[in-house]
Amino acid sequence: MKPFFALAALIFPAAAGCQNLPSLDVLLGRLDAYAKQYQAALPSLTCDEQITSQALNRKGKVTSEVKAQSTLREVRTENPYDPFHEERDFKSVNGRRPSRTPQMPYFVEGGFASLVGFKRWEQRECFDYVLSSGDSGQTVLLNMTLKAKFSTPSCARLPAGFRRIILADPETGRILHTERTIAPEAAAADVGVYFGAIDYRPQKIGEQEFWLPSHFYSHDATNRGRMSATYSNCHRYAGELKILPSVFSPLAGQGPR
Repeated sequence: MKPFFALAALIFPAAAGCQNLPSLDVLLGRLDAYAKQYQAALPSLTCDEQITSQALNRKGKVTSEVKAQSTLREVRTENPYDPFHEERDFKSVNGRRPSRTPQMPYFVEGGFASLVGFKRWEQRECFDYVLSSGDSGQTVLLNMTLKAKFSTPSCARLPAGFRRIILADPETGRILHTERTIAPEAAAADVGVYFGAIDYRPQKIGEQEFWLPSHFYSHDATNRGRMSATYSNCHRYAGELKILPSVFSPLAGQGPR
């Protein structure tokens, strides 16, 4: 199986259409505003998820593969830094109804939830930035690399070797594609997630349109464990729990906030 994603820098060469780039400060401001609006408006969701998980040997041959279908739920939380909690209900594994949670050769939880979070550039002083033109001047490509030296203590909490590539609309700050890579030694302590990427696609939720994750791809530092997932049929999730003092109602929905 080939990855869904190639580096955005290769797909959208920086040499194309470099005119009318916003300044870095302006773009970061638009990205931040978009992220905050997105987080505030996006309701809890349920989506159909198709997963392919693989293990490979040193020669790149697939030695184990699991294909699964699940219902993915992204439920809003009260945590501004982790605004969505991820749950899934597996419907089939390799064409059969599972009797328990399946064992995957390589599996990443929270990919959808963390990548709709858009939170890393709030720590602007932690990164060096390179801004270039993307798709014939219609998009911008932002390359964020964790600084080798920094004075802000919070930067030390970011994974070593952290790098993110963002493809965005320069006028709205809307995210079209994002990739994240960390150092191999950091990935060993991060459930093996060396590389992760998401493509976004517009979808209507109620009366509003959101650019939601449509494809997710991840692999470990050796590329011997990898996972891809696609998401479709996303709609508002109404099965949330709301607990009030002395009152418990499993039907009470929180709705968007």
